[in-house]
Amino acid sequence: MSILRKSLAGAAVVAAAAGAATLINPAAALASTPASCGSVRQIGTTRVLTVGGMEAASVKQYYGCGYNYAYIYVWQQYRDTHSNWDLYVHVIDHSDSGSDYGVGELNNTTRAELWGAPAATAAHCTHVTGYLNSTGGSTSTVC
Repeated sequence: MSILRKSLAGAAVVAAAAGAATLINPAAALASTPASCGSVRQIGTTRVLTVGGMEAASVKQYYGCGYNYAYIYVWQQYRDTHSNWDLYVHVIDHSDSGSDYGVGELNNTTRAELWGAPAATAAHCTHVTGYLNSTGGSTSTVC
């Protein structure tokens, strides 16, 4: 086999492997910041959700571009043992406890992460609550 032919064959194997990895784990291509703001920082604590004795997801609150954001990330060990799940996150504004702000929701998904919509709550005390299926938890309050 010529050197050119070996190189082309090797490139095809690498391309096929890369394509397979993308299909197996599409969540890896997701952005690590919300679509509406390219620069955020975590505020408050991280809440770890435990499902059936397994640490399964993290719930966090972020601030950036003048807004608060709710965020949930499903851990690999949970994703490896479940075929799909439901995600829900929102910001709680302590000055108005009757409304959900910055809601994000996905049902019957295999996505690893979910960002809520921008919440115009930065001037108030807030926390984030997130759910993986019916298991929920909240971050600390930030003022």
